[in-house]
Amino acid sequence: MLGFGDQISESIAHFAGYFHASIEAARARIEYREFKAAPEGEPHLNGILAVETSPDQQFDPGSYQPSLHYMPTPWSPVGEVMMPWVSADPIELDSHGVRIPHHHAHLHSSGSGFSISGPSGPYFGQGPSETSVVLKQTSHLQDNDVVIMGTTVPVNLDFADDAAFAHLSANAFSISDAFTTDHVPGAGDMAQFFANETANIHAAADGPLATTPGVTVVAASSIDGLYVNGVETTTAPVIDDYIPNLLRPGEAGNSPGTITTTEPAVINSEDIVGSVTLHAGGNLMVNEVILNSVNSVGAHFAVAGNYYHIDAIVQTNAYSDTDTFENGFTGQQSLCQPSTNAMNIANFAHHMDSAQSADASGEAPVFPQNWQITVVSGDLIQMNWISQYNFMSDNDTHVLTSSGVYTTIVTGGNMQVNSASFADLCKSFDLVMIGGHLYDGNFIFQTNILFDNDKFTTGGGAGEYSGALSSSDNLLWNSASIQSGDSTNWVTGLPSHYLEAMNGFANGHYNMPDGFHSDQTLQGIEGLRVLYISGSVYDLNYVQQVNVLGDADYVAHYEDALTSSSDTVWDISTGSNALINVASIVDSDSHSGSSYVGGGVYSDAILIQAELVDSHPAPAAGQGQPLANEVVAFLDNDADTPTNDGHGSSLHVPDTSHSVDVMQTVLA
Repeated sequence: MLGFGDQISESIAHFAGYFHASIEAARARIEYREFKAAPEGEPHLNGILAVETSPDQQFDPGSYQPSLHYMPTPWSPVGEVMMPWVSADPIELDSHGVRIPHHHAHLHSSGSGFSISGPSGPYFGQGPSETSVVLKQTSHLQDNDVVIMGTTVPVNLDFADDAAFAHLSANAFSISDAFTTDHVPGAGDMAQFFANETANIHAAADGPLATTPGVTVVAASSIDGLYVNGVETTTAPVIDDYIPNLLRPGEAGNSPGTITTTEPAVINSEDIVGSVTLHAGGNLMVNEVILNSVNSVGAHFAVAGNYYHIDAIVQTNAYSDTDTFENGFTGQQSLCQPSTNAMNIANFAHHMDSAQSADASGEAPVFPQNWQITVVSGDLIQMNWISQYNFMSDNDTHVLTSSGVYTTIVTGGNMQVNSASFADLCKSFDLVMIGGHLYDGNFIFQTNILFDNDKFTTGGGAGEYSGALSSSDNLLWNSASIQSGDSTNWVTGLPSHYLEAMNGFANGHYNMPDGFHSDQTLQGIEGLRVLYISGSVYDLNYVQQVNVLGDADYVAHYEDALTSSSDTVWDISTGSNALINVASIVDSDSHSGSSYVGGGVYSDAILIQAELVDSHPAPAAGQGQPLANEVVAFLDNDADTPTNDGHGSSLHVPDTSHSVDVMQTVLA
């Protein structure tokens, strides 16, 4: 047994321990006081670099030179002139001791940048640029918002009909499916492409498409004039007269209000009734293309083979705007009739310039004395291929409960814009000779698809809906214009001197045949600029524009048991969408003189304008038309999730697979 019997010793030991602890604490305080942090040193700054500059630029002008003549260098798209300017002084010839001054004959072309001296030749110029533009613009937006305002959360919402949307899209694309292709033709496929399009035009003119309700087909060798929704007219509608009110600048919901007074406002509690404003539509989709093709322009043409010309415009507006009104919204059904405007506008214009008139001044006529030759071996391809696609899914779900406060919800208002503008400019020639065939085609395909089947319902004791309600007011707009040369200004059969020139080109002989010296069609041109192409010429302008919008919204209106919502101001808008396609092709390869073709002249033109309104449920599986690849990818949103039986897809709230991007922000 161990114990402490000496109390004094125990007290001394306890005191000694406390004494040592106090000493250590005092020592720590002394050391802490003596501790000083090392001060920061002065910053090491480099010396200031002084750079002296002089803003004055000294220029010493040269001496004055009177009567200075300046002539700018002729401009060319490739940066060089086709033939340099040549200035020659008179040459004195010594014949038997007699000096006779002799002057060269200066020849001038009708175009710019070409002046030659002397009748000898031929002269060679630079060839035209071979341009191929392939552009694809695609915009894809998913904006399926879910808004729950209040404590009411439904167990299941079943309103989206993907099968009906797919059926509407299939019917829309079936109008232009035979003409369009995702494969851009190459040099070896161009002739087959034109042959297929010609066959498609004849099939559409004689097939069942011409008798389909809502579809207008106009097919002929050449189409001139303005057509609006299948009817020829002289006045084109203006888009400003049809744009939805919600998308107009300055309208409510599109721009913030302006405060016009600074006086304080006093609001009593009795005046606060609350309001709920909902904008679930107001989407804008735009495709715009402007093509200006000024390639290989010539005043006169000579084609050894055939001439093929195709102008085609295919426009389709397809929409479904069948809304469902249940419970307290049934009284609004008669007030919210579908008001979707669908406009197809097509304009064909052909320019036929008159041949060059003879000189009436009384002077001796001028004919070609020499030429400048540009040789292209093989085929010449001038192609502009532009595809524009806009896909948007804005299927919003709103479960709203009035609570006596001011609430504004915007789940739409999206915008997609594809714009392309291209000008194909190259040299001009007085005469274009083609050893093969000449293919000239302009194609515009425009498709708008809108699925705007909204559903409105009330529950939870909500009575008759009272307030403003807009579920339609949509616009589908297709506007296309093709301006090209006239295919009737052709003469069958080549003159002998044209055949002689082409045979000489094929064998490497480039001298001008004598027949050109007296060719009446070339009168007024001393120096002839000639473009010779040994193969065929393919001039193709192709534009495809597609807008696909799914705006099927669900709105459920509930009443809060603790709040009298009869005084709440409601303003709900689920439509006011605009789908716009605008395309213009100016094919300025027309000619003002005589043009000859050794074979035949083949010209085809077609206009298809379709308005498809779907107010019926989708057919059974397997009965619809095939969809384009882009639309399949757009509609297949639930490829990795299990599907339910029937057309509707169940939506459980809350569901993390749907966006909660209520205010159009990015949540990460």
